[in-house]
Amino acid sequence: MDEGRSAVLIAIRSSQDGEAAPPVTHRGEFFAKGKSRYIRYEEMDELHGAVRTLIRWSGDEIRLTRRGGVESEQTFAAGSKRQGSYASGHLAFRMTVETEALSAEGEAGGLLPLTLAWTYRLRIEDQLSGRFQLRLHIQEDTHS
Repeated sequence: MDEGRSAVLIAIRSSQDGEAAPPVTHRGEFFAKGKSRYIRYEEMDELHGAVRTLIRWSGDEIRLTRRGGVESEQTFAAGSKRQGSYASGHLAFRMTVETEALSAEGEAGGLLPLTLAWTYRLRIEDQLSGRFQLRLHIQEDTHS
């Protein structure tokens, strides 16, 4: 790992409309640039292939960018609506996320371990798609 970057385990718990998805864990990296903290990992999707995810947390905002078999961008800030996009080989659309809550728990200065959690409503073409809750727990990977 480069200086200033840490190998991490990212445990993701999510739910849609109150129904929990199976938890997943990814290996990735964590680093800081200025006042932002970044979490990067790659996942394999059976339908879309490799997808690289970059999460930027800057205190009151989370920006989630995915590249590869899926191209998407979403920005979450408590109490606000933000435009986003999604595209894959099968479909593409604009979306709006209405973030209800966003929280972070961790060491001072945004160091590890760190837990990011947010709740939002997703609208696609002005139609409510669902209410989502995500919780990421990021900790050093001591076995990498």
